[in-house]
Amino acid sequence: MKKILIPILGMTTLLFFNSCSDDFLDVNKNVNEAYTNQVTPKDRLGAAETVVFRTQGNTMNRFGNLMMNAWAGNIYYYASPYGDEFRMRADSQFYDNIWDNLYLGVSNLQAVIDAPESAKYPHHVAVAKVMKAYYMQMIVDLYNDVPYSEAFKGQANKNPKYDKAKDVYKGLLAELNQALALIPQTPSSSNYNLAFAEDPIFLGSGTTQDLATWRTFWTQMANTVKLKMLVRLSNCTDPEVITWRNAELLAMAPLTSNPANFISADVKIQPGFNPNALDQRNPFYANFGRIDIDAGDIGAGFRQTFASEHIVNSLRGLTTETSGVSDGRISRLFIGRGLGSPSTAAGNIVGQPQGGTKQAGKAEGDFATLGLFLAFTNGTTGPNTSSALASNPGLVLTLSEVRFLQAEAAVVYPTTMAFNAQTSFNQGITESFTTVGSTASAAYLTAIAAKPGMGWAATANKIQAIQYQKWVALTNINPTETYISYTKTGFPQLPMPQGAYYSSRPKRLMYPQSEYISNTANVPNPSIDDMYNINAYSPFWLK
Repeated sequence: MKKILIPILGMTTLLFFNSCSDDFLDVNKNVNEAYTNQVTPKDRLGAAETVVFRTQGNTMNRFGNLMMNAWAGNIYYYASPYGDEFRMRADSQFYDNIWDNLYLGVSNLQAVIDAPESAKYPHHVAVAKVMKAYYMQMIVDLYNDVPYSEAFKGQANKNPKYDKAKDVYKGLLAELNQALALIPQTPSSSNYNLAFAEDPIFLGSGTTQDLATWRTFWTQMANTVKLKMLVRLSNCTDPEVITWRNAELLAMAPLTSNPANFISADVKIQPGFNPNALDQRNPFYANFGRIDIDAGDIGAGFRQTFASEHIVNSLRGLTTETSGVSDGRISRLFIGRGLGSPSTAAGNIVGQPQGGTKQAGKAEGDFATLGLFLAFTNGTTGPNTSSALASNPGLVLTLSEVRFLQAEAAVVYPTTMAFNAQTSFNQGITESFTTVGSTASAAYLTAIAAKPGMGWAATANKIQAIQYQKWVALTNINPTETYISYTKTGFPQLPMPQGAYYSSRPKRLMYPQSEYISNTANVPNPSIDDMYNINAYSPFWLK
């Protein structure tokens, strides 16, 4: 198998399976323009959705959970587990594969949009535009100015210019509007219809497999991605941005009186994940699952990862903010003594400080590892066998995240967004418990009612409560979104890792080394110190 290592931003090639060691895709075919032109949107879409999700399910899970003090390292087995993350020195090699692999993934979506005769495939193109916006927003939020208008041109432009981040946001909102116009269309021939097996996100989300339901689902998804982008812009002071943001808010306002216009269940992807080969497994389990199926032994990613002391103490009610409130999700997200005598009892779930050293009298078997939700194998039958976990659909966007998004929208845009903020907030918590497999949401809601920073009524700054609950809800699922929200809001309050080089988390990531090598004339050149304060290179929505 040949690994693609050519400059990412010049690529429009469809790639099929990720490599074992990272999120790049291995291919058996000779990649060239003639081959690209022979592949139709029907052939491309499913692979494009799957490829880009692998980065979200693997690398961005690791990044987000470590940045948000949910994971720690097994210092009892490894010399310096997650040392780069705990130092938090965001140089051009720090998580450079997020940029490389997200752009690689989005290039596959763009190939659907730009395919010959793509106009005959309105539904394939609509899906590609929605998911392009979903993932390109992540890129902008993490890096600010990025290639967009000249990106994905292949050999026609191997050195694309960098667009202003605000212009990329505006362009992506336009693409979402284009997708919404394409969804109701009917292809000119049944030969161009979208078969549901070609759309593993729709297939994986478990909805009724008919055209009307497909249209509803993708309309909801487009509306939700648009809402997510608009909420991110709530603090932006740029007059130009405010003008087009407010126009989009007014257009969306009538939809917000009915939450059914937005995602109404967890969005999942199921391209046929199975245990038979590493690149066919659910990417979270493949990288962080307890059993390495090929080796028949403890997986390296699982062994390396402990629950952090901070998140364990937060969920057990042992911090000042959470004092006395036990969160039932802890026994699903983590398991006590995961490398010893496993226990789901909260009292046996002990975390490791990020960047901390060995504790006298302790061994790796004393600490909490990743839990029964997604990672920990338990028995030879049922939902927690390695085979079952490796075959799980991936979680693209949870309903819990959407409910917290709607709560935030009602808070930051009270005159245009008609969502009920408190109802959405409570539903976000309930849906989080459901997603991770815990049944104790009602008791938890009662317990936090009078807790400032956790419960709705008791918290003066509602964003603080939303972001705390969002942090818990997206742990092990989509924590990079929590990190981006943390950058915007400053919540939840988190301790820094021991031994960190800086006193705060970076507000963005440095452009990767691949860009400084292959696109030298265009890539901006901020300093490492610029990653840690608000300046010309910071996310535009912070200013």
